[in-house]
Amino acid sequence: MQRLVSTTFLGAAILALGAFGGPRASAAPAPSTYTNVEKAIQTVTDAWSNPDRPKDPNAPGWGVFFDAIRAQLKEYSDAQTPADRLPPLNLLYQMSTAMATVDWAPAQTIREELRSWLRPRVRLAWAERHLNERLANLPPTDDPAVKANRAKWASFVAKDLGDALSKYQTAPTVGRKREGLKEIHAALESLTERNATQPWQPAAELQEAVNGLFNQPNLDVTADLSVVQPFFDQNLVNDGPIFFKGYWSYVTAGPKTGFGLLPSDQGIAFYNSQALQSTTPITDFQQQIAADPQGRRAANMYHFSATSLDWAEQTIYALISPEGLSLTPASAHNVNLQVGSAKIQGLRPHLTRAIAGLIGFNQARINNEVYQNALPEIQARVPQEAQELAQIEIAKELAQRNAAIQQYLIGNDILAYRDILIAGLSLRSRPDAVYVGGLFQARGGDARRGADSPQPPQFAAPEAGLTADVHVGSVLTSAVDSLFRRPDVQDVQNLMIVTRDIPPGTPPSEGVTVTKNVDYPTFLKAAEEARAANNPKVQAIRIRRPSQPPEFAADARGFLVAIVKDVEIDAPAPDPNSQAGSAVGAAAKVLRIKIPQTEIALSYQVEPRAADSYHVTAKIEDVTVPPTSQVLAINDSEAEARPLNRFSGALVITALIAKLRSQPIDTDVPNVRLPGLAIQSVSPVDPSGWMRIHLVRTAEPMPAPDVFEPPIGADPDAQPAAAPTTAPSAAAAPAQYQVPVQYQAPVQYQVPVQAVVATQHP
Repeated sequence: MQRLVSTTFLGAAILALGAFGGPRASAAPAPSTYTNVEKAIQTVTDAWSNPDRPKDPNAPGWGVFFDAIRAQLKEYSDAQTPADRLPPLNLLYQMSTAMATVDWAPAQTIREELRSWLRPRVRLAWAERHLNERLANLPPTDDPAVKANRAKWASFVAKDLGDALSKYQTAPTVGRKREGLKEIHAALESLTERNATQPWQPAAELQEAVNGLFNQPNLDVTADLSVVQPFFDQNLVNDGPIFFKGYWSYVTAGPKTGFGLLPSDQGIAFYNSQALQSTTPITDFQQQIAADPQGRRAANMYHFSATSLDWAEQTIYALISPEGLSLTPASAHNVNLQVGSAKIQGLRPHLTRAIAGLIGFNQARINNEVYQNALPEIQARVPQEAQELAQIEIAKELAQRNAAIQQYLIGNDILAYRDILIAGLSLRSRPDAVYVGGLFQARGGDARRGADSPQPPQFAAPEAGLTADVHVGSVLTSAVDSLFRRPDVQDVQNLMIVTRDIPPGTPPSEGVTVTKNVDYPTFLKAAEEARAANNPKVQAIRIRRPSQPPEFAADARGFLVAIVKDVEIDAPAPDPNSQAGSAVGAAAKVLRIKIPQTEIALSYQVEPRAADSYHVTAKIEDVTVPPTSQVLAINDSEAEARPLNRFSGALVITALIAKLRSQPIDTDVPNVRLPGLAIQSVSPVDPSGWMRIHLVRTAEPMPAPDVFEPPIGADPDAQPAAAPTTAPSAAAAPAQYQVPVQYQAPVQYQVPVQAVVATQHP
């Protein structure tokens, strides 16, 4: 059987099947539902067994207590009915309560894990009990249809849902556990349909309880300040003119004065602050003075000019929630005014100035009076009109931003991006990080499943950079199910993979040829050429697309398990004159291996080599095949395929499995482009089904967000608006020389609408 598989054959088969594994007599063992509690207890007991640590006098007593917890957890899992599950659930709750007052950190850790396990199951037990009690307390009826409906509800709780729960909790293998989980989801879908057509409060409570246990969020991402700052830390102001209410202002952007994340449970909250200076010539200052009866004399003597100055700090508070983006402006202003005047030529203005000078109102004093009386009004009006303009411009900005964001935030707390949905979207922030969680689902698939266990204790604290915790089984199953249903995948009936012996240093891609939908005569020719080459590196294999997408899970040992159905592989048969050919016992050119279902368990390790290159090593730990698998011997025609006897078929399959287990997967994965980020580590799969991907910032710039240029006003060629015709009087000035200082205050700063948050990748 030497030529049956090779290293290249192995890799091709694995990729084609979408699964990994290795042989053992028994299938992959299923982890218990309380594996996190067991691990917390094991950590404590392992510490007690350390010979370098002093003996704990309380260890024996705690050991008995921990054994009692394990016993009750097992009793709950072995229970066959909702009623049988209540006594151990009640005792476990009492044990959890008993540990609440214990001032010992390990006890509190175990208690928290036990509470995490208890909480959804107590909720489910109450929902089941509430529904049964409501059924029992309904008024008697003789209507057969009503009786049948009540009996159907009772049967649903006890049989449909109850049997599925028992099958799931008592499953000894990953495959059996997946079957139980499927039945639970089938019962949940039926319950959801009933509640959609005929809502009933006890049924709604039961639906929420089942969802809370078997459709938990399966994605938890934490990004610290170093990761999100390039997206959120943006300038608010650009240099340039701005036109508002008839005045042109010139804005000079100052330095950034602040950025930070804010604590929020309603979304991702942060702020940006920036300094700026604004200069606004008041072009109608003379007309405003002349329009006031008390200021007309001064306007007859001098031509006044004024320029307002504002040294400001602008702050924008942003909140990104599942409903979209909101922006709130706030600003601080330091407003001043420059007032100047020029003498109006002519005899009458000259005489008027002379008389004013005799009573102490020379040009400098009049300018100062204008300044003193005008400044308070300007200082009051500038922030008011600046806020008005800010609200106008922010409304435009929000309309533009939310139009882009809402392509992804489609409502009902769902984020949609291409073929991916994140339901139950949770966005939170703290000063050091942002947190994103939800239920990953694939838009086009049917296997929309959440996590059936909470994150393990070692994933409680995120790491520096970006941490992505993923429930592998539900995420991979959903993603592959969606991919499998795509038309381009459904169009693939089979793949032929041919490998060649290439010189050292040649790119690996040149040694492999993959051809889609190859007929048998074409494959037979490739198989005969491979056998004639008499070279283990030269192989030909044809793999049929399974009728169903593979499913994924984790086993009790922490191996990634793929369950693949309808496996069919064609490979060259060994030479009939060889020892392997004699063992097969049938003259054949091609052997077709047909496996109704296989469970393949894989261990792996990912080692970063560079920011965009990773070295992956993996080992097939288990391959489990059912006794109904068979091997067919084929010559020139598929129609003449004949099965090998069970002994010969078992030899072929055993040889294949042995070869799979003996061949490590050792490959480089280059060109993994994550701009600005690099994978630091990928954890093994925890028995709970969770794994962690840790990424860190690199020197490469992160992708720039979409930039919306700040508005700088109207067309520069536009004419300023007309000046106000009236203005309230100012405080009284000395006799007959009161200066009008009320006028329409120009805006003093540019509205901060520079990109506050990236919308390209929500």
